[in-house]
Amino acid sequence: MIIRTATLKDIEKVLSLGEQIFEIHSKARPDLFEKKPINYEYLKFVIEENNKKIFIAEDNNELVGYCISSIYEVKNHPMFNDMLNINVEDFCVDKNYRKKGVGKKLFENVKNYAKENNVQFIELSVWEFNQNAMEFYKNMGMKIKLNIMEYKV
Repeated sequence: MIIRTATLKDIEKVLSLGEQIFEIHSKARPDLFEKKPINYEYLKFVIEENNKKIFIAEDNNELVGYCISSIYEVKNHPMFNDMLNINVEDFCVDKNYRKKGVGKKLFENVKNYAKENNVQFIELSVWEFNQNAMEFYKNMGMKIKLNIMEYKV
Protein backbone atom coordinates (compact mmCIF):
# COMPACT_ATOMS: atom_id res chain seq x y z
CA MET A 1 0.00 0.00 0.00
CA ILE A 2 1.18 3.50 -0.82
CA ILE A 3 0.12 6.92 0.43
CA ARG A 4 0.42 9.75 -2.06
CA THR A 5 -0.95 13.17 -2.87
CA ALA A 6 -4.06 13.19 -5.07
CA THR A 7 -4.10 14.44 -8.63
CA LEU A 8 -7.02 15.57 -10.78
CA LYS A 9 -7.39 12.05 -12.20
CA ASP A 10 -8.26 10.77 -8.68
CA ILE A 11 -11.32 12.99 -8.21
CA GLU A 12 -13.93 10.55 -9.51
CA LYS A 13 -12.60 7.77 -7.27
CA VAL A 14 -12.58 10.07 -4.22
CA LEU A 15 -16.17 11.10 -4.95
CA SER A 16 -17.20 7.46 -5.24
CA LEU A 17 -15.51 6.52 -1.98
CA GLY A 18 -16.99 9.58 -0.29
CA GLU A 19 -20.44 8.12 -0.89
CA GLN A 20 -19.74 5.60 1.88
CA ILE A 21 -19.14 8.36 4.43
CA PHE A 22 -22.12 10.34 3.18
CA GLU A 23 -24.35 7.29 3.68
CA ILE A 24 -23.26 6.93 7.32
CA HIS A 25 -23.87 10.62 8.01
CA SER A 26 -27.16 10.93 6.12
CA LYS A 27 -28.65 7.87 7.84
CA ALA A 28 -27.70 9.15 11.29
CA ARG A 29 -28.61 12.80 10.69
CA PRO A 30 -30.99 13.20 7.73
CA ASP A 31 -31.97 16.58 9.17
CA LEU A 32 -28.47 17.86 8.35
CA PHE A 33 -27.19 15.82 5.41
CA GLU A 34 -29.38 16.33 2.36
CA LYS A 35 -26.66 17.30 -0.06
CA LYS A 36 -23.46 15.52 -0.82
CA PRO A 37 -20.60 17.00 1.24
CA ILE A 38 -18.07 17.17 -1.57
CA ASN A 39 -18.23 17.64 -5.32
CA TYR A 40 -15.88 17.68 -8.30
CA GLU A 41 -15.31 21.45 -8.24
CA TYR A 42 -14.42 21.46 -4.55
CA LEU A 43 -11.96 18.57 -4.91
CA LYS A 44 -10.36 20.28 -7.92
CA PHE A 45 -9.94 23.43 -5.82
CA VAL A 46 -8.39 21.42 -2.96
CA ILE A 47 -5.89 19.75 -5.28
CA GLU A 48 -4.88 23.08 -6.81
CA GLU A 49 -4.72 25.04 -3.51
CA ASN A 50 -1.33 25.33 -1.77
CA ASN A 51 -2.52 25.02 1.82
CA LYS A 52 -4.86 22.07 1.14
CA LYS A 53 -4.02 18.44 0.38
CA ILE A 54 -5.80 15.24 -0.42
CA PHE A 55 -3.79 12.21 0.60
CA ILE A 56 -4.67 8.96 -1.14
CA ALA A 57 -4.23 5.41 0.16
CA GLU A 58 -3.77 3.06 -2.77
CA ASP A 59 -3.58 -0.73 -2.70
CA ASN A 60 -2.75 -2.53 -5.97
CA ASN A 61 -3.71 0.61 -7.96
CA GLU A 62 -7.08 0.80 -6.19
CA LEU A 63 -8.00 3.86 -4.14
CA VAL A 64 -8.93 2.52 -0.70
CA GLY A 65 -8.88 5.68 1.41
CA TYR A 66 -8.35 9.42 1.41
CA CYS A 67 -7.82 12.32 3.76
CA ILE A 68 -8.59 15.95 2.92
CA SER A 69 -6.65 18.39 5.07
CA SER A 70 -5.81 22.07 5.15
CA ILE A 71 -3.19 24.12 6.95
CA TYR A 72 -4.43 27.28 8.62
CA GLU A 73 -2.73 29.94 10.70
CA VAL A 74 -3.88 31.57 13.92
CA LYS A 75 -2.18 34.95 14.13
CA ASN A 76 -2.72 38.04 16.28
CA HIS A 77 -5.75 36.52 17.97
CA PRO A 78 -6.68 38.34 21.19
CA MET A 79 -6.88 35.09 23.21
CA PHE A 80 -4.76 32.45 21.48
CA ASN A 81 -1.07 32.16 20.77
CA ASP A 82 0.06 32.37 17.18
CA MET A 83 0.16 28.87 15.70
CA LEU A 84 -0.07 26.81 12.56
CA ASN A 85 -2.63 23.98 12.54
CA ILE A 86 -3.98 21.34 10.21
CA ASN A 87 -7.70 20.73 9.93
CA VAL A 88 -8.68 17.26 8.72
CA GLU A 89 -11.81 18.08 6.72
CA ASP A 90 -12.70 14.59 5.52
CA PHE A 91 -11.28 11.14 6.21
CA CYS A 92 -12.50 7.95 4.59
CA VAL A 93 -11.39 4.35 4.35
CA ASP A 94 -13.26 1.97 2.06
CA LYS A 95 -15.57 -0.23 4.16
CA ASN A 96 -13.81 -3.35 2.80
CA TYR A 97 -10.43 -2.07 4.06
CA ARG A 98 -11.35 -0.83 7.53
CA LYS A 99 -9.44 -2.24 10.50
CA LYS A 100 -6.60 -3.28 8.17
CA GLY A 101 -4.17 -0.42 8.85
CA VAL A 102 -5.21 1.89 5.99
CA GLY A 103 -6.55 4.62 8.27
CA LYS A 104 -3.50 4.41 10.50
CA LYS A 105 -1.18 4.85 7.50
CA LEU A 106 -3.20 7.82 6.25
CA PHE A 107 -3.16 9.44 9.68
CA GLU A 108 0.58 8.82 10.10
CA ASN A 109 1.06 10.56 6.75
CA VAL A 110 -0.87 13.59 8.01
CA LYS A 111 1.29 13.63 11.16
CA ASN A 112 4.45 13.60 9.05
CA TYR A 113 3.06 16.37 6.83
CA ALA A 114 2.34 18.38 9.99
CA LYS A 115 5.90 17.93 11.28
CA GLU A 116 7.37 18.93 7.90
CA ASN A 117 5.33 22.14 7.97
CA ASN A 118 5.97 23.07 11.63
CA VAL A 119 2.32 22.57 12.54
CA GLN A 120 1.43 22.60 16.24
CA PHE A 121 -1.91 20.76 16.17
CA ILE A 122 -3.93 18.44 13.96
CA GLU A 123 -7.63 19.09 14.46
CA LEU A 124 -10.81 17.52 13.17
CA SER A 125 -14.49 17.25 13.93
CA VAL A 126 -16.19 13.92 14.44
CA TRP A 127 -19.91 13.37 14.86
CA GLU A 128 -21.06 11.93 18.18
CA PHE A 129 -23.03 9.18 16.39
CA ASN A 130 -19.89 7.94 14.62
CA GLN A 131 -18.47 5.90 17.47
CA ASN A 132 -16.17 3.89 15.17
CA ALA A 133 -14.49 7.09 13.98
CA MET A 134 -14.23 8.43 17.52
CA GLU A 135 -12.55 5.25 18.68
CA PHE A 136 -10.16 5.31 15.71
CA TYR A 137 -9.07 8.90 16.39
CA LYS A 138 -8.58 8.19 20.08
CA ASN A 139 -6.41 5.22 19.11
CA MET A 140 -4.36 7.60 16.95
CA GLY A 141 -3.64 9.65 20.06
CA MET A 142 -6.17 12.43 19.58
CA LYS A 143 -7.86 13.99 22.60
CA ILE A 144 -11.16 15.86 22.86
CA LYS A 145 -10.44 19.59 22.87
CA LEU A 146 -13.90 21.08 22.47
CA ASN A 147 -17.46 19.86 22.43
CA ILE A 148 -19.99 21.58 20.19
CA MET A 149 -23.52 21.17 21.48
CA GLU A 150 -26.85 21.79 19.82
CA TYR A 151 -30.44 22.39 20.78
CA LYS A 152 -32.97 21.77 18.04
CA VAL A 153 -35.69 24.42 17.99
